[in-house]
Amino acid sequence: MSKLVALIVGAWIMYCSMIGSYDGAMAILAVYLLLVVLDPLNKKKYDRRKQSYR
Repeated sequence: MSKLVALIVGAWIMYCSMIGSYDGAMAILAVYLLLVVLDPLNKKKYDRRKQSYR
């Protein structure tokens, strides 16, 4: 699923760049990068909580 999302985001960034709307390309890239960076941090917290209940 994440590969599909990355493909769609990449296509949208390419489209925005082709029409000259760089603010749209940068905004979607920033949101995607935040999701990529924050998702593993969220999973690590969940794993720690899961282990502490055992």
